[in-house]
Amino acid sequence: MKLSHSKKHICSLSVALAATLASVSGASLAATTADLRAQQWGLDAINADQAHQIATGAGVIVAVIDSGLDLTHPQFAGKIVDPASWVCPAGVAKPCFGNNVDDENGHGTHVAGTILSPADGVGTTGVAPDALIMPVRVLDAEGSGSTADIAEAIDWAVAHGADVINMSLGAAFGLGAVISNPLLSLDGGLSDAVARAADAGVLVAIAAGNDSLPFCGGGELYFDDGLCVAATGPGATPAYYSDWGLGIDVVAPGGAGLGCSSDILATWPEDLEGYCGYEGYNAIAGTSMATPHVAGVAALLAELGVYGRDARARIIATSAGLPVTLLGGLTGPTLNAYDAVNGL
Repeated sequence: MKLSHSKKHICSLSVALAATLASVSGASLAATTADLRAQQWGLDAINADQAHQIATGAGVIVAVIDSGLDLTHPQFAGKIVDPASWVCPAGVAKPCFGNNVDDENGHGTHVAGTILSPADGVGTTGVAPDALIMPVRVLDAEGSGSTADIAEAIDWAVAHGADVINMSLGAAFGLGAVISNPLLSLDGGLSDAVARAADAGVLVAIAAGNDSLPFCGGGELYFDDGLCVAATGPGATPAYYSDWGLGIDVVAPGGAGLGCSSDILATWPEDLEGYCGYEGYNAIAGTSMATPHVAGVAALLAELGVYGRDARARIIATSAGLPVTLLGGLTGPTLNAYDAVNGL
């Protein structure tokens, strides 16, 4: 079964599950040194600055199972742990390493920056700015991969010390909820791998999907082991594209899909062109962008000794409200980083 990343790009059209990335390859340029924190409304929405007075994710390893990472981006200097790839040259055993982990798509680099860009006054800041990243590439340059590879990657990340796993991935038009049905079990072992991660004390945050479906299309509809994340725009406005309703555990900032100021600004490969005027950064929208906000809060909790299913329960219990979608259906409660870590 093939999976794709669950995101919409501000300048692209929807195709199948999400959107085909409309970035353009270009000459490698140095990332901006401007402080972009003031443009990160998503961090304000979850009270991240207040949470950072209590925890910053110091030493916590977050595995980002995605399209890889711009390994030379300055925001990740000194923060990369055990990079690996399931996108390997013909004849090379999986996982492979080295430059095979490099992000040819942009999606994984963006997700990683939302989680753990340092709070150093340069570029963007992450929800868990002192956390470490384990980049695990399972998606190719077009953003596609297989559930079997992703299941193997989850097990590999757990075995190599990941404390939290982010999976901003999804199957075409909600099929994650079909293939993960316990009566069918067609997901290549993906749901079982998520359960094994939970058993090992590792929280797995999973994007709901961008198809406006009334359930978690990312595959967690039947299970309580992962954390299914829907998206909102600025002002906690429900995102028009986000899946909603049954199986949604929490909502977080994912962007409105209307442009740079309304979407999520984060790191971007320096050799891919963005759309917001900053080299090395870009703003895009999707449940893929909401999910790393939750993974970042899980990293804050891990620093405080709260892991896995306990972290999942804490995030849900300290989130607030029941936002209403454009279709009038209820989503999950809204993520609150400060309330999650306060009092621990």
